[in-house]
Amino acid sequence: MNRPHPTAAGGTGNGANRADAILAGAARAFAARGYAAASMREVAQATGASLGSIYHHFGSKEGLLQAIMTTNFRRVRAALEERLTEAVDPRAAIEIFVENHVGFFTRDLDAMKVMSHELSTLHGHAGEEVRALRDAYTERARDFLRRLRPDMGRDELEVATLCFFGMLNWTYRWVHALPSTTSPQQLAQQMARLFLEGFTARTNR
Repeated sequence: MNRPHPTAAGGTGNGANRADAILAGAARAFAARGYAAASMREVAQATGASLGSIYHHFGSKEGLLQAIMTTNFRRVRAALEERLTEAVDPRAAIEIFVENHVGFFTRDLDAMKVMSHELSTLHGHAGEEVRALRDAYTERARDFLRRLRPDMGRDELEVATLCFFGMLNWTYRWVHALPSTTSPQQLAQQMARLFLEGFTARTNR
């Protein structure tokens, strides 16, 4: 059985900090080699932790991947909710969503790559937990898009939602090519503007 990530489970102090360091190193190893190809010894080298310490915190290689996914989904969602208010209009909410997502994951591009590539790797309870977190996060964005374009049909809305996350989740592939003067906040603002100008445009039918 996979052990819960100590931070997600409410752990504090040095144990939680050590677990976070292990997750960061594991994300580097999985991003560089792919989850299937990366060995636990390579993970240990990337984290600077012993195999015993890794197994103590996470139980297994699968437990590591599960923790990378669940921890980051929970943290990015928590950061989003802190920035939103009940009264926020849907356009502003989408701008906040993009800025939060880009800001969060440009600080950890390895985790972003792993989450984009390995989502279907986990099965059973671990896979169900990760997909539930992913689906809840996706639905938050879909709801804002629905409120912004209540005239849009279900299929069109689904296409728009997929395009929205396609724009966000592949940032790690090209963010290094950005001008050095472009900050994550500036990038997010431009991405939100480009998406919203297209999404809110009405077409003649």
